[in-house]
Amino acid sequence: MLVCGQVNPPPIGGGYNGFYFSENDDLAGKARNLKGTPLRVEHNDKTHVGQVLQGWTDSSTGAMWALAEIDITNLGGAVTAAAVERGVFGEFSLGYTAKMQKNSKTGAIDVQGKNIHELSIVKKGARPGCGIEKNERPSNFYRGNSSVTTRSIIKKTCYN
Repeated sequence: MLVCGQVNPPPIGGGYNGFYFSENDDLAGKARNLKGTPLRVEHNDKTHVGQVLQGWTDSSTGAMWALAEIDITNLGGAVTAAAVERGVFGEFSLGYTAKMQKNSKTGAIDVQGKNIHELSIVKKGARPGCGIEKNERPSNFYRGNSSVTTRSIIKKTCYN
């Protein structure tokens, strides 16, 4: 089952240097590196229900998006897909780590080195606007067009 959606809202501006992603982070690079990232349920490391196929940023807002596939050939993936289809799980949440340290000059906490290690399907995400778009059959994304590319799947999945 393919799922697609915004996985991080537009970055925070104004010199923000906190735990959330900001305009100071290379979101385009982080989005490109999402390919192959494990897809989990509620940030549980014991659940591996699929993987991210493609990540990108919206050129107008800077929001990060992803296309992922839930592997319905195993029980965990099948149960997750059914829960997404029924609306039990409806949002995405990025799992990442960050290095935090106190700035010796200002005394403020500096956050650096944010590394994404998973994308989770969750009931309710921590960030606004990170809903899941879903479709059981890849053919529904591209309506049988034989000249399908990942980009065309993304466009039809997430922007229609």
